[in-house]
Amino acid sequence: MTLVRVKRVWRCPHALCPKSTWTETSEVIAPRACLTQRARAEICRRVGEDGASVAATARDFGVGWATAMAGVRQHGAPRVDDPARLEGVDAVGLDETAFQAASATRSTSFVTGIVDLTRHRVGPARLLDVIDDRSASALVSWVDQRDPAWRAAITTAALDPYRGYASALRAALPHAVRVLDAFHVTRLGFAAVDDVRRRIQREQTGHRGRRDDPLYRIRRLLRRAHTHHSQRSWQRLLAGLDAGDTTDEQLAHTWIAAQDLRLIFSCPDRARAAQALYRWLAYCADADIPELTRLARTLDSGRAELLAYFDTGGISNGPTEAVNLLIKKIKRVRHGFRNFDNYRLRLLLYCGVDWNTVRATPIRGRLPRLAA
Repeated sequence: MTLVRVKRVWRCPHALCPKSTWTETSEVIAPRACLTQRARAEICRRVGEDGASVAATARDFGVGWATAMAGVRQHGAPRVDDPARLEGVDAVGLDETAFQAASATRSTSFVTGIVDLTRHRVGPARLLDVIDDRSASALVSWVDQRDPAWRAAITTAALDPYRGYASALRAALPHAVRVLDAFHVTRLGFAAVDDVRRRIQREQTGHRGRRDDPLYRIRRLLRRAHTHHSQRSWQRLLAGLDAGDTTDEQLAHTWIAAQDLRLIFSCPDRARAAQALYRWLAYCADADIPELTRLARTLDSGRAELLAYFDTGGISNGPTEAVNLLIKKIKRVRHGFRNFDNYRLRLLLYCGVDWNTVRATPIRGRLPRLAA
């Protein structure tokens, strides 16, 4: 069914009337508008809550992209800019994500996502805001614009090893505990394993890894935790190291360091973790492998943030990574963005706003019985 609204035009027959004609007005549809307020709100809900494309939603309503996007801005901006959306936050997570890919005229641009990691909150993590940069100055500027009471309530911040975030939080939220995320630290350890494997591969063969190269065939096994290996995978891993590793076993030493780095986060308390980290740094120094030395220097500079993981009950930036997946989903639906304001609005409407939409009651309370 298609509903067509027709507005009546009134005309006064008196010659002295100051306003000879006027159009009928209605609260549900604005002047010179082709959509009712209800239709605009539904377009905003579909684009925001359902993550639908603006172009596809506009086709369903029989309007153009600009008309549909105007409805999204009209009903979505008040939800996104509502100060109450940021209330009750005591822990935040920071991570970067790519906004626009590199081209012939520009380099890859990044944005910083700020996610609510408050543990007592019910439901999935929320995206608080998106900053059009990943620099420390941009993050400090965003925090300074918040209410002083909101800044004072933030007690914990989980971040990746990028030192710009740590320096920004030290300046903007000096009272907050900065935590180096365990996922990113472990990822750096296995990234060092990959770097050593590629370097040895180039030195020995003069080319990148190929299918029959022994180190290339075990590249996935090298990134697996030692507790997840079966007897067969252990045999494949050891055989590949014997065939392709250097005489001083640089790849094997790097793999052991990555596994030990992962086990630091299994320590029961901060004191034992500090001892394990000291032994790990000493091991990296004795190994004298360039990639391990660089990794040890990076983690040594963030030792306080790494050990703070045990002071906060193991806070994780995992929910921030989950929000990053939702961000990439919106980018795929939209096939990329050129306007940052539209990008920020779409992201916050999808994973930063509670819609509380009333859902239809399921017709069936259980799955139907399969016919024989």
